[in-house]
Amino acid sequence: MYVKLLSLLLLLCIIKATVCQNLTDYKKLHNDLFKDYDPNITPFDTENGNSNKKWIKFQFYNLGINNYDEVDGILSLTSITLLTWLDSSLRWKPSDYNHITQITVSTGTVWFPHIILLNDANKLEPFGSTSPSKVSISYNGNIDWSSAHVINSKCPANMRKFPFDEQKCSLTFFVWEPSKQIYLEPVSMPYSDYFEAKSPDWIVQSWEVKPEKLGNISLAVVLNIKREPLYYNILVFTPIAVLALLNPLVFLLPQNSGERISYGMTILLSFVVFLTLASDKIPATSNPISFLIVFIVLVFIASAVILLFNIFNCYFFPQKDKEIKGFLKNIAKILCRKGRKEKFSANDEITIFYKDIALWLDKFCFVMSYIFMFSLITVYFIILLY
Repeated sequence: MYVKLLSLLLLLCIIKATVCQNLTDYKKLHNDLFKDYDPNITPFDTENGNSNKKWIKFQFYNLGINNYDEVDGILSLTSITLLTWLDSSLRWKPSDYNHITQITVSTGTVWFPHIILLNDANKLEPFGSTSPSKVSISYNGNIDWSSAHVINSKCPANMRKFPFDEQKCSLTFFVWEPSKQIYLEPVSMPYSDYFEAKSPDWIVQSWEVKPEKLGNISLAVVLNIKREPLYYNILVFTPIAVLALLNPLVFLLPQNSGERISYGMTILLSFVVFLTLASDKIPATSNPISFLIVFIVLVFIASAVILLFNIFNCYFFPQKDKEIKGFLKNIAKILCRKGRKEKFSANDEITIFYKDIALWLDKFCFVMSYIFMFSLITVYFIILLY
């Protein structure tokens, strides 16, 4: 019993002595390193022969897209940024300080690069200036800084192929220093979505860190994102396509039923009401204009033309037993001659009634309407896919 108690007390004393010794060593190391250190002096890489250059390694990890406002062109995402540089004045021998190989200090204690997001949507602020952060210093002088933050960057949207669009957003980082000898070195990392929070609307296909056209003082993080189109296909495209294919069926209704005009008006009004509801789901941008908007407008115009021909045809039906005379008769003879097996000349005397014109217009408008609608849908998909 007493032996175990004495052993426990001895162990606690050893741990306490070790902790005190480590704290003393850390304080001594900190005082020795920063005794004559000035954080306002840029630590150039003198050992590599670059006495007037300072290289900073830049790494970027995407954690997920929070929101993308296509109208305002603002991309919001959560990311981690890692900066690494060498400060040869912050070196020590681990054997002199009880084998301490790494310490952590605040960013204000050491020289810290001023790097900004050049196309920030809010305001230009250097990394690490908005909230206190720390850096890790290794015994060989390497300094590592990392931070997780929400980035709101300007990214103009190309809505031409909405909702099958793919966007390419470039985050431009710039060294905001009076001296032009501070360079950014992009560190390429393999794409990984392990820590990425999936967005319900967007898929991050890839990202890369590469030099910018401004030179080594800037670099760009290029993200390629793709929209999830299923929601818009179900809510916008599918109902429009169904209404477009239902519209020509008005020419199959009996001309004496009295429901032809009401059917056409119902389809057209339903289309207008649906456009009003769907307009909130389609981004309002005109540069460039979306192919979906063009598709909707063309279908709407076609629906109005179908209604117009339907009204025009209803004008002829009440006069079904009346013979056509004048120039309309000559036009009707040409049209009827093409559709008959028995050939006759334009000089032959035939009797054509208004009901013949009404029936011919029904067939012609029905066929041409479906040809136009199917062609429009086919061309729309071909443009989106290619």
